[in-house]
Amino acid sequence: SHLKLKNVNKNLLWKLMLPGVVGGVLGAWFLSSVGDALEPFIDAYLIIMGAIILRKAFQKERSEPRRVGSYIYPLGLAGGFLDATGGGGWGPVVTSTMLATGHDVKKTIGTVNTAEFIVTVAETTTFAFLIADFSSYWQTILGLIIGGVCAAPLAAYLCKKIPVRPLLAIVGVLIVGLNLYNFLTWLL
Repeated sequence: SHLKLKNVNKNLLWKLMLPGVVGGVLGAWFLSSVGDALEPFIDAYLIIMGAIILRKAFQKERSEPRRVGSYIYPLGLAGGFLDATGGGGWGPVVTSTMLATGHDVKKTIGTVNTAEFIVTVAETTTFAFLIADFSSYWQTILGLIIGGVCAAPLAAYLCKKIPVRPLLAIVGVLIVGLNLYNFLTWLL
């Protein structure tokens, strides 16, 4: 959907996707071996990134476009790893970091979400190989597939149509709110 609506920077897609796959496979292996001990740290990081995004939603716009930095490869690697170990870190970590550093909002969201598909396939394949028995998870997996297929075209369309500042504000509020809830749940 994002490709069709031209929300994707294809050069950036490859720079995120390839290290993201490597990080996702390593993260799936790590989680299968150790567990999800990193989740509160990921939540704290995302609360900070969400606050930076919210600040940017209300700041004066930058006049020059942001160049893709050398941090994109490590960000893809870390995003894939944290996605597999934290259960949903790719979009929040990669998108929020890129938005907080000034990348184009619509292209960032579209590119990161498109890369996430391939990263998720790599993680799921690794988990399937390591866990081998998904029979007790089939209802959850089916629900996630149906929800994703229904939501993806709508999300891509909204990303294309919503103006940049409100889109930044929505993303910032969601990231801060969801991760603050997760962090407080972990504390209590």
